[in-house]
Amino acid sequence: MKSDFICHRKHLFRDSIYQIEIQNDKLMLLNTQGIVKYSLSLNWSVEIQWKISSTDPAFGFQINQKFKWFYAKPKTIEILRCTLKKHITSSDFQIFYNIGSYISKGQNSYCYELFQNGDDKMKYVVKLIKKEQIGQINQLYNELNILKILNHPGLPKFIEFFNTNNTYYIVMEKIEGSKLSKLNSTKYQQLSLIQIQQIIFECMNILQYLVQIQVIHRNIQPDNIIYDSKVQTTSVKLIDFAKAIKVGTDLKLLGTPGFIAPEILKDKQISTDSDMFSLGCVFYKLLVKQDLFQGINLEETLKENKKCLFNLKNLQLIRIPQSAQHLLTLMLEIDPKQRIKPQEAINHPFFKESMDQSVSPKIISRNLSLSKSIRNLEGIMISPKQNQMNELDKQILVDYFQNELPPMNEIPIMKQVKGGCRFSLNNSSDTDTIRKSKSEKNIKIISLSQN
Repeated sequence: MKSDFICHRKHLFRDSIYQIEIQNDKLMLLNTQGIVKYSLSLNWSVEIQWKISSTDPAFGFQINQKFKWFYAKPKTIEILRCTLKKHITSSDFQIFYNIGSYISKGQNSYCYELFQNGDDKMKYVVKLIKKEQIGQINQLYNELNILKILNHPGLPKFIEFFNTNNTYYIVMEKIEGSKLSKLNSTKYQQLSLIQIQQIIFECMNILQYLVQIQVIHRNIQPDNIIYDSKVQTTSVKLIDFAKAIKVGTDLKLLGTPGFIAPEILKDKQISTDSDMFSLGCVFYKLLVKQDLFQGINLEETLKENKKCLFNLKNLQLIRIPQSAQHLLTLMLEIDPKQRIKPQEAINHPFFKESMDQSVSPKIISRNLSLSKSIRNLEGIMISPKQNQMNELDKQILVDYFQNELPPMNEIPIMKQVKGGCRFSLNNSSDTDTIRKSKSEKNIKIISLSQN
């Protein structure tokens, strides 16, 4: 950063004139002889106040236990604030913004819509954190240090940070769209596979960028992924970097139970590969409408997450193409060293197959019956030859891209029993179809239980 401006400090007889310079992450005020009179290292512990009135604009800070004001032209103050606001703490929140409607609540924070004073069209969001609800201030500073370096269309833009008497404010750009947790739980609208493909593909691009800047998000889950189906490009945003860390940082924080990579729970050294496992858990939930690790409460879910036992073979029952199953298996690899990397995943056949489809990604309502899915599975079991399996999978793929996933009440619940699994169905007609098919064709259902 570099700038070259003039300011002055008022005195009774004669004002002192200073040249403002910003370099090497320092704010320096030089007197007329070119000697540094005041120097501030730019970090979150430095607080600057602003006067933006047209009559006497100024900026001020405390140094040597005294607070000092420095006056300059309005344009100089505007440029200086724009240059510094991502690197220091400001303390005049209400001078610049008005809080709007409530959006959501986090673990120790609240999110509101935000309007810039004098420009109601420019909308932001603010993360409001009460000081008594936060643990160590360094944890907050860690989040800010990561936010300010993010520079990707799929990540939120950090604007500035404020510290008032009782509250911290993190100002961010406003992101349009809906959380995946909301879309995935909607009964009347469901995401098609081509939409899921788009979401996961864009998330892969985001993970690839995070690998480049050596940042681990550590809390990838449906609440932290925003999807906007109205836009054609950059429709996905990954938010909430409260638990993110730089690679090599020792900060003991867990993510969301049910989406945590096993190496984190085993207290082993983690890397950017951990985010891939979490995204795999999201991918599974989008496909199946159920969590990969389930429990009656967060504690039970965390226990299941720690066990890290799961069976992906039931995905064959709901028309999921083999390419999607294969990608998901690579994402959920227990050993992080063997887990697929974002660059490899971007080139996976699952994305190439879906991109070749000409089907519109709009949300639609038609669903194939479960009985057809069961017949497809039976066809695989009857004709085990590879070419026949591939041919059938192509047909499933076409059906899948032209239709939604089945409604939640039509997804079979896999129950392990001795010698295999049984299906628990809510639809009696589909149950009759399965029984009839078994009696007529005498098909032996292969065991889907975990090896």
